[in-house]
Amino acid sequence: MTSPTRRAALAVAVALLLVTAGCSDGTTSTTGTAPTTGPATATSTDTDTTTTATSVASAYTVTGNATADQYPPGVAADGTLTNVSAIRRAHESAVANESVALTVEGTNPNGSTAFRHAHAANGTYYSERTSTTDGERRTSEVYRTGSHGYTRAVVGNETYSSVLQNATGTVPAGLTHGVFSPDNAPVELLADGDYTVNGTVERGGRTFVRLTADGVPQHRSHGFVTAYEGTALVTPGGVVAAVHASFERTADNTTEQYEQSVTLDTDADWSGPPPWVADVPRLSLSTVEDKRAFEIRNAGGATLPANTTFRVDAAESRQWVFQADAVGSNATVTTDAPLEPGDAVYVTANADASAFTLHDEPERGAYTFEDVDVRARRGDANTTYHLSWGVPPGQVDW
Repeated sequence: MTSPTRRAALAVAVALLLVTAGCSDGTTSTTGTAPTTGPATATSTDTDTTTTATSVASAYTVTGNATADQYPPGVAADGTLTNVSAIRRAHESAVANESVALTVEGTNPNGSTAFRHAHAANGTYYSERTSTTDGERRTSEVYRTGSHGYTRAVVGNETYSSVLQNATGTVPAGLTHGVFSPDNAPVELLADGDYTVNGTVERGGRTFVRLTADGVPQHRSHGFVTAYEGTALVTPGGVVAAVHASFERTADNTTEQYEQSVTLDTDADWSGPPPWVADVPRLSLSTVEDKRAFEIRNAGGATLPANTTFRVDAAESRQWVFQADAVGSNATVTTDAPLEPGDAVYVTANADASAFTLHDEPERGAYTFEDVDVRARRGDANTTYHLSWGVPPGQVDW
């Protein structure tokens, strides 16, 4: 059987750059549940301001001179940061599988952005982004654990939510391992500054090497960044705990001013979904009856209303991915009663999957579901669902 059509049914494409649960400069432990609203240390309003590199630098008291054996990876014998790639590799290796929380605050010519991004050692992930552009405030959040993801976006007076299982769209890979991730975000700011070692800082019983910059490196002097001032706190092992920078970008004879502050908490310890996850049905998809039926279960949260229509795509063989506009059969099933938390409905199909039937109890159908993909949209609540079962390992797009 040819893999069936997988049309994009999501109501809103939530651009989910990130946020996290409680962040600091790498010295303070943060314990508790994922936060309810905006970042604990990063707020964004129509009159936002971001702490500048100069004021942050003055908050750190230099306690001594750094010795050569304290220099982080990538720092040359003369104290100059010459190899950002080396410090990036050390930083990534140190935080990739740890419980960490990242906070980024910034201003740009069009407004301001604040986001937090946290991931636990077990892979649980939370992010939140708040931005103000031309006076319009937007907030987007992601909570993900295992194969499931939940998103929420607030734009003006409208709230959009999605529930996903083994489905694309929850957390693009670039956010967990890209420029804006805890693995990379603190390091990226270092590339545009001519950083050199400028003493050590003692905080919370830890030693940080302070690096400062007051210009652009020679090898990047022909780029878009034309002026740069910054301060960074880095452990001797290469973990970038904080970077605060002010810089100018020039393009087409126009110069624009930017401010950015990045802090990483490597002692973050948090658990549990944010409260807003309880506002949506936490749907889950699986096969039953030796794959002759599949189950849609409400695992918790809100009640799924009656008359919710799911579009179903299925295949009798494992699919690498359901292709959009592929030739194949798809159908719809509609719930006839509310689906309370803990309740489930079951779906079977005839032999060629040309007809699907909804049941209140498990039943054995003629069709074998090796892969299943279901989608639904609740227009009244701006909520979308995209659930997949049978996705090959490694194909979940987190």
